[in-house]
Amino acid sequence: MNEMIRTPVADEEVFAAFRPKSLGNIRRECEAELDGTALRDTRSAFRFVEQKLDVNLDEVPGTAPAVRALLGRMTPALADVSPKRLENIRSLIRKAVERFGSKRIWIAREVTLAPDWEALMGLIEVREHRWALSRLAAYCTLKGLAPTDVCSDTLIGFERALERESLSKDPPNIRKHTIAVWNMCQTRVSGWPDTRLSSPFKGEPYSLPLSTFPAGLSQDLEAWAARMTDIDPFAASGPVRPMRATSVEAYRITVRRLASVLIREHGLSPDEITGVAVILEIENFKNSLRPFLPSAAGYGDGYAYKMAAQMRSLARHLLHLPADHLAQIDAIVERLKPVSGPKMGKRNRDRLQAFDDPAIVQRVLAFPEEELDRALKLRNPLRQAKGVERALVLSLSIFTGLRAKNLRSLRLDMNIRRSGSRVFIELCEDETKTHTILKVELPAETIVLLDLFVDTYRAHIPGALGNPHLFAAPDGVSPRSYSAIREMISEPLRKHLGLEVSPHLFRHIMAKIVAERAPEELMNVSRVLGHKSVNTTYQSYLGTETPAASRRVHDLLKKARNAGDEEPEQKKSSPIGRADLAPSVPSGSKRMVKP
Repeated sequence: MNEMIRTPVADEEVFAAFRPKSLGNIRRECEAELDGTALRDTRSAFRFVEQKLDVNLDEVPGTAPAVRALLGRMTPALADVSPKRLENIRSLIRKAVERFGSKRIWIAREVTLAPDWEALMGLIEVREHRWALSRLAAYCTLKGLAPTDVCSDTLIGFERALERESLSKDPPNIRKHTIAVWNMCQTRVSGWPDTRLSSPFKGEPYSLPLSTFPAGLSQDLEAWAARMTDIDPFAASGPVRPMRATSVEAYRITVRRLASVLIREHGLSPDEITGVAVILEIENFKNSLRPFLPSAAGYGDGYAYKMAAQMRSLARHLLHLPADHLAQIDAIVERLKPVSGPKMGKRNRDRLQAFDDPAIVQRVLAFPEEELDRALKLRNPLRQAKGVERALVLSLSIFTGLRAKNLRSLRLDMNIRRSGSRVFIELCEDETKTHTILKVELPAETIVLLDLFVDTYRAHIPGALGNPHLFAAPDGVSPRSYSAIREMISEPLRKHLGLEVSPHLFRHIMAKIVAERAPEELMNVSRVLGHKSVNTTYQSYLGTETPAASRRVHDLLKKARNAGDEEPEQKKSSPIGRADLAPSVPSGSKRMVKP
């Protein structure tokens, strides 16, 4: 198709010939080909989507993934239509795309590679690796670049081309995977170019490493870590239980960030920051926190407060600063404290709006079964096993609300207990964020998935044999990484439902669904989520269920209004204004009239 193009072409136009029709093109084809009721309804559906989502249909690719993501943004509540009407609109758009949209094009199959690229691809024995580099080979062929010309800067234009091509759903991820496979081939494939690739988009981190500063700063942080982790039960003061390593690291990150602000934005030299005390000088303390205020760079209203509170702990328990100095720090911390107290973050609140739609709720709750059905249709044993594993992870997330940290660390020998036909997930105090014992019973459908995975498919997962963790890492001893668990949860829902759902969001989803349907059961939700207090559930996990609450209030008010319909006729009528019910006045007397 490309006829060996060797003329200069802009990066954005490299894959121009392979771009799909836009939704605008598809609408115009519908208007030309359809008639009668079909034309009227389809035209109305396109107009509805264009107006409600405020999008230019000529800029939206007419591909199934793009349309799925676009329609996934609409809910009956946001679109102000009934669920049935919205489903009709979705159906009409999907049918139009199926009939008039572009067929799936695989760029790597459409481009005849240059001889040097054809020869290089022939050196790769692993089919998946050839496929992973096929887009880069096609891009370089169309740009007239030889394999020896490839460098990290080549990837900038490569990603631009993928972004404009639009059939590639995740250009940054494709670029990262291309780098990884190229470097793997550079190590393993004889005759591969010597160039080793790296991301061209790496910038200098804002937070400076601790090695930038005098040793005193690191020594302060080490002293803090020792105080918080080496617990003496007989000490007159100090923590009762050791601080988790992640919490200790959070203090290090805060100190690095605040120290870096003083250097980058307020002219201090690294040599001046000899310890934590320098950051806690009142003016330095204020200046270092300013970039993290709610109005700055999109930070939430609790971000600066959390950092300030951490620094106050260092001031009080590590440095033992004088009372007057601590009083000034206390005043700053209190002023940064969110007025409304703990609450749900904006991102979670926005993502939960989709769950105002009952159809979305039903689809998500049934999603593990859908994922299982897709997995069982696959032929490759590894892909099949990973599909069943995804279904299990999703089911556990939905019905237990486990944090991703606990989900990835589940051990077959410690955390999963059986009692007859019942199965429980058990976590001890050291495993939970709130240091409380958590015991959650699994529903029957999750038990079926668990047994299916463990008995039949887990053995196909790399690193599973001999690994005590339910979700095994390839090294054979560790649990699966957090990012892998997150991907198992988020990617299928994004791909098939167009929803952005993080592992943690399932905890909010559980609270929302129960609060809207049976608010009296929120105490049970609090227990399942492992909260020490139901106040945590109310403050941090609720806040989007007001429409459901208003519907219940409306129903009660309507019932109160309609209760009078069952009363006798004489009780329903008001005497006000009724002449036949007014008391008679004797002849010749005067009626008293109030002024």
